[in-house]
Amino acid sequence: MSLRTWKVDFNQGSPAHLAVLAKTSGDGDVDPPGYNHSALVAANKLGLEAKDGDRQDAGDHFLKEKKAWEFAQAAIKQIGMYGFMMYMSGNSVHIFSIMMTFNGIYQPFLAISKSGETFKKFSDSEGRVNTLGPRALYCLIQLSGLGFALYKLANVGLLPTHVSDWVSAMSTPTPVEYSASA
Repeated sequence: MSLRTWKVDFNQGSPAHLAVLAKTSGDGDVDPPGYNHSALVAANKLGLEAKDGDRQDAGDHFLKEKKAWEFAQAAIKQIGMYGFMMYMSGNSVHIFSIMMTFNGIYQPFLAISKSGETFKKFSDSEGRVNTLGPRALYCLIQLSGLGFALYKLANVGLLPTHVSDWVSAMSTPTPVEYSASA
């Protein structure tokens, strides 16, 4: 006597229903509704069924690569946060705006230099997980953050952008606009 934990009874008296209930797997249990045993047999004949270990390995490699792409794209949030904080600190020369700007320069350099160690946790020993694309995207996002920090540094006036900033004999450029109080 077998204990059945489920039973579907759509048409109680039809011969087709009895034929469906009579289908059993090799151990005597009734196959669930929608199970197609002929598809499994056809796959076995074609040799398409993989071993469970191969399926697990393929799933692990796919999952690691997916996580690497997610990690690379998560840097956009961090760069956006730094950009917003640099924007809110203003263009004046204050200690907070200078700290935010130099932190915005330092963090991308640090992230790019440690990207090899960062993406090592996503690679495997056989080298089947491709981390080159996610790592390149990660570095590109970090370079965009560095570009924003350098733009901010130039707007504050701390980035030497004119020849007179380097050579003391040159005259400084004349300002295009003047402001005066009324």
